[in-house]
Amino acid sequence: MVSAAGYSTWLRVRLRGSDNIDVDLSSVHGHDWLLDATWTATLDAPVGTATVNLRRYCGGMSIAPQVVSSPANGSGVLYDPLLREGRHIRIDVMTVPLGLSRAAGAWRECFFGRIEDVAGAGDVITLTCRDMTGLLQDVNIKEERAYGADTVGVAVQVVMNQILSAEGLGDFGPVTPVDPMWQLGRYKQEKMPVMDALQDLAGQLGWDLRLRWRVGHGFAFTLAPPERTTTTPVWWFGPEAYGDVDGITRRLTDIRNSVRVVYPDSNDRDSAGNAKRKMLTEVNSVSIAEYGERWSEIVEASTSNINTEAEARRLARAFINDMSESALELSVTVPLWWHLELGDFLQLWPDYINFDEPQQLAVQSIEHVVSAKKAETKLVLRGRPSTSRVAWLKREAIPGIGKAAPFTGPDAPSSMVVTNTVNGSSVAFTPAASGPAWDAFELHLSSTSGFAPSSSTFRGLSSTTRFDVAGLAPGASYYARVRGRDARGNVGTASAEVTLAPRFVTPLDLQPYVNVSVLPPNGDFEALTTASGLPDTWLMDVGTWGTDASVVSDALTGARAVRLLAVSTSSPAIRSQLMAVRESNRYGVDLYAKAATTVTVFGASIRWLDSAQALLAESTVIQVSPPAGSYARYSGSAEAPAGARYARVVISLFSSVGAGRPLTVDSVIFAPLSLVSERPTPVTGPMFAAGGTGWTNFGAPERAAMYLKGLGEEVALEGAIRSGTIGGIAFYVPAGYRPSANIRCVTAAANGFARIRIEPTGAVIVESAPDSTRVHLDGARFVARG
Repeated sequence: MVSAAGYSTWLRVRLRGSDNIDVDLSSVHGHDWLLDATWTATLDAPVGTATVNLRRYCGGMSIAPQVVSSPANGSGVLYDPLLREGRHIRIDVMTVPLGLSRAAGAWRECFFGRIEDVAGAGDVITLTCRDMTGLLQDVNIKEERAYGADTVGVAVQVVMNQILSAEGLGDFGPVTPVDPMWQLGRYKQEKMPVMDALQDLAGQLGWDLRLRWRVGHGFAFTLAPPERTTTTPVWWFGPEAYGDVDGITRRLTDIRNSVRVVYPDSNDRDSAGNAKRKMLTEVNSVSIAEYGERWSEIVEASTSNINTEAEARRLARAFINDMSESALELSVTVPLWWHLELGDFLQLWPDYINFDEPQQLAVQSIEHVVSAKKAETKLVLRGRPSTSRVAWLKREAIPGIGKAAPFTGPDAPSSMVVTNTVNGSSVAFTPAASGPAWDAFELHLSSTSGFAPSSSTFRGLSSTTRFDVAGLAPGASYYARVRGRDARGNVGTASAEVTLAPRFVTPLDLQPYVNVSVLPPNGDFEALTTASGLPDTWLMDVGTWGTDASVVSDALTGARAVRLLAVSTSSPAIRSQLMAVRESNRYGVDLYAKAATTVTVFGASIRWLDSAQALLAESTVIQVSPPAGSYARYSGSAEAPAGARYARVVISLFSSVGAGRPLTVDSVIFAPLSLVSERPTPVTGPMFAAGGTGWTNFGAPERAAMYLKGLGEEVALEGAIRSGTIGGIAFYVPAGYRPSANIRCVTAAANGFARIRIEPTGAVIVESAPDSTRVHLDGARFVARG
C-alpha cells in the first residue's frame, strides 16, 4: 500500500456452509458471483455493518435462494440454499504492488459477521450483514440477576463475562488490553438486550466496547479506552491521497465544557443506611473562556454502579475530554485503507484550499467500498480519540430526572398523633398533600426537646404512616419528629416535634388470673400473650416448645398448667424470668405437680446469677416422684450464695424417666422463706440404715419420723421410732439441718422420758430412754448452724 508504483486490490467474500466449510463467492461452480462489497463502522453504533451485491444469474445458473433446482442451493437431494440468513460471512481483501500476482497468504480479513437479509431486485441479490456482535443485540436478558459484590467488588470485565455466560454467550467474553481497575459492588441487572447491558457498563467507564482485530487471533470483542491523550498519528494522508475534502465543519452545538455528576455515595450513608446523594463538577476552563459555559448534568440512579467519588470523577473527566472542544470535523475519501479502525489518530497534510496547517484528527466513522471500478475508504474525522458524542448526549438527557430540584425531598408530615403504651408509644401522622412524592418516612427520637434530626437520632424507617416504638423507659419524656424521603433518597422537611410519655404497667394491662403478689410473675401460667407460645415470663431451658412442653387445661388453679413430655430431648426443662435476690438470704420454691405414672421423677432448682447475669451456681431444692393422677404439693429451699443478684426457677423432667411419661406443673411460688413454709421431709429407710443401730419408724397411730426447717433456720424433729439400741445413732439429718455443737433435747418415751442428742455430723442419737419400745422425737428443736 506504500508502493510508489501503486498497488492492486482484490476482494473475496466467504460464506460458511452447512458443512462448516467456507465457500468463496468468487468461485461457486466455476463462476464469479461477486459484484461489490461495502463495510462500515461508526462510534455512534456498537455493531459494524456490511452490504454485499451479487449477480443473480451467471453461466445459465441462478444463485437465488428460491431457485430450488439450482446446484448452488443443494446437492440435488437436499435443499440447502447458499444465500441464507444467519450464515457466517467474511470479507477479505488483498493488496499487492502493481505488476505482482496474488499470493495465497496475502488475504486480510476485514469483516466477520452474519447475513441479516437476503434481498433480490432485478439482476442483483443484496446481502445485508452485521458483525458477529449483532447477535448480542438480538439476545435479551431473560431473568433479573444480581452481579458484583459489596465486599471487595468484582472486576467489570468479569461481570461482563458473567452476563454473557448467563445467556449462553460466554464465547464473546471481552478482551481487555488494559485492566479497567474497576470493581463493581452488588447490583441488579435489569432485563434488556445483552448488548445494551454491556454498553451501559462500558459507558460508565467512558470506554469503548466493540469487535476489533486482535493480531494473531482474529476479531475479538474488545473493551478498551480511547487514546484520548495521544499525540502520535498512526498514519497520514496528503492531498494527493484524499483529493477534495467532502465536508468540513466546526460545530458549537455539541460542546459541553462544564458537567455536574450527581451520584449515590456508598461510602457515606444516611441514618437509614442509604447512600447519600452527592455531586461533583468538572470543567474545561480554556473552553469556557472561548465559548462561554455550556453546562451539562449527568444524574446517576440510586442503584447505579457509579457510587463513589472516584468513579464519578472518572466519568466526569471522560465526558469533559470528549465533549469540551469545538473540534474540526472532516469527511474525506482515500484509497482503500482496510486496516484503519475507529479511534485511530490520523494526520492530514494541508491542501492550502481548505486548510494550510496539518490537521490531526481521530476516526469517527469509516466506510470501505470495493468494486470492479474502485477500492476506497470514506472517513469522517473529528477531534481527538473519544467515545460516541451521541452516547454522551443521550446520557445527559436521561428521562425522568428532575434537574430543577434534584435534592428536594417531600414536604413535612402533619397531624401528628401520639398514643402512649407500656414502655413505648405509637406515632401516627398524615403525609403532605402536595409537593414531591414520598417513598418512605424516617422517625427521629431524642431525650432533648428542640433537637435536629441526624444519624444519631434516627430510630426507624417505614413505608406506612405510623411508627410503633418500643423499649422506652416508663415515666421518661421523649421527643419525636418525622420526615419523608423520596425514591431517590432525598429527605424532606421534618415535622413538628411531639412528646412521647411511655407509661408503666397498670392492672388493666394484665390478663385474668395472673398472680403478681409473689414471684415469679405468672407462676400459674395464666398469662399467654401468644396463643402458640410459652406462658408470659417463662422460657424453654431445654427442648422445644410445643413438642417437649406445652400448655394444658388440666390446671390446679385457673385455666392453664404446663406439661413436660420428653420427645425431642431426654430432659426437657422450662425456666422463669430473672428475679432479684439478696445474697445469704434463704429462698424457697413451692409448687404443685402430678405425673401419669409413679416412676416419673422431676426436679426444681434455683439458678443463681451474679450482677452481670452470669451463672454462679445451681441448687436442686426438689427431686421427687409425684403421685399419678392427682396434684401434690412440694417445696424446698436454698441459701443465695455470695455475689448472687438474680435467680430463676428451673423445672426439669429427668432423663431417667423415659418417653411417654408426662409431668404436669402448676402454681409455682418462689420467695424468701418468710413467705414460704418448708414441708417436712420424711426419714427414709436408707437414712435409718445409715445409723446402723436398728432404729425404725414406730408406725400407726404415731407419725413417721420427719425433719423440717422453719423461719430463722430453726430445725424441728417429729414422729416416733422404736426397736433400736439405746445410745446408738438413729439416723443422720443432711447438711443445712445440722447444729454447730452437740444439742440435747428431752422428749417423751413409752415409759417415761428420753434424751435426744443431735451432733454437728448430723447424727441423731437416742442418748437415754427407759427402753426402746417407743421414743418420740417431737420437741427436739435447734438452730441449724452447719
